[in-house]
Amino acid sequence: MDATDSDSGLIAGIGLGDAAGAQTLNWSDLANGRPDGFHLCWLHLDQKEEMSRNWIKQKAGLPQIAADALIAEETRPRVQRFDQGVLIVLRGVNLNPGADPEDMVSLRIWIERGFMITVRLRRLLAVQDTLTALENGFRPADTDELLAHLAERLFRRMEPVIDDLEERIDLVDEEQTASDTRHPTRELQTLRLRTIILRRYILPQRDALRHLTNDPPSWFTQQTLSSLNEAADRVIRYVESLDEIRERAMVIQDTIQNRSSEELNRRLYILSVISAICLPIGLLTGLLGINVAGMPGAETAWAFWAVTLIMILIVGLEVWALRSLKWFK
Repeated sequence: MDATDSDSGLIAGIGLGDAAGAQTLNWSDLANGRPDGFHLCWLHLDQKEEMSRNWIKQKAGLPQIAADALIAEETRPRVQRFDQGVLIVLRGVNLNPGADPEDMVSLRIWIERGFMITVRLRRLLAVQDTLTALENGFRPADTDELLAHLAERLFRRMEPVIDDLEERIDLVDEEQTASDTRHPTRELQTLRLRTIILRRYILPQRDALRHLTNDPPSWFTQQTLSSLNEAADRVIRYVESLDEIRERAMVIQDTIQNRSSEELNRRLYILSVISAICLPIGLLTGLLGINVAGMPGAETAWAFWAVTLIMILIVGLEVWALRSLKWFK
C-alpha cells in the first residue's frame, strides 16, 4: 500500500483472484468503481478522509441508507439487510496507545457476495490481525468467511480487557477484606464506570449477531454461521462477566459503607459512654467552681482530696451501673 493511498483514506485494498497470491489495490484500481477480476475484494477505508467518503457515496454502488451509515459520525451496533447485501456495525475495544479500552471503536461493514467494505474512525487491531492473516496465506472462500474471521478477532481482542477488569476487582476485594483502614473507593468507582460503559456497547452486539445468524443471507455457509454463533456466545460470556464484576463492585461498595458506618457508630458509642460518665462529675465540679460566699471546704486543707475521692467513687459507681445495664463490656 502506497503512503499516498493510506493518506487519502484507502488503508488497505485486497483482491483475491484465481492466482494464489492476494493483490494489493490502490485508488487507481477503484477509479471507475468496484474493481473487476476478483472473486473476493475487501476495501478498508478511513471515514475521516474525504476521498473515502466520496467513493462510498458515488462509486461503491451501495444503497443510499447503507452508504450514509458507513460514513456517519455516530453509530451503534446493528445489522440491516438489503437486497444486495448486509450492513453491519460492530464495536471493538480501543487498544491504541494511551487510549482507554472502554472508549470503543466502531467498525462499519458492508458485505455482499464477493465484495466487502469496512470503514473505521480509529485503528482497530482486529483488522490488522485479519490483514496479517491474509498476508500469511489465509484465503477465505468468500466474504462470509472473511467476516467470520474478522468478527472472531474483534471479539477475541476484548478478552484481555475483561480479564483485566476481573483481576482488578479481585485485587480490590482482597484489599478491602484484608484491611479495615484502606477503602479503595476510587479504584472501585473506576471499575464500575468502565464496566457500565463496556456493557453498554458490548450488549447490542450480541443482539446484532443473533439477528444476523437467525436471518442470514442465502450464500452464508454453515461454517460461517457456526463461527458467528460462537462469536455471539463469546459476547454473551463477556456480558455475563461484566454483570458479575458490576455486582461484585456493588457488594464491595456496600461492605465498605457498612464498615464505615460500624466504625462511626462505635466511635459515637464510645463518646456517648464517656459523656455519660463525665456528666455527673462535670456537674459536681461546676457546682464547686462557682465563686460565691459560703462555699464549703474553702478553708479546709484536705477538702480538695475529699472531692477528688468523691468523684472517683462516682465514676466507679457509674461504671458498675453501666456494666450492670450491659451498656458496654
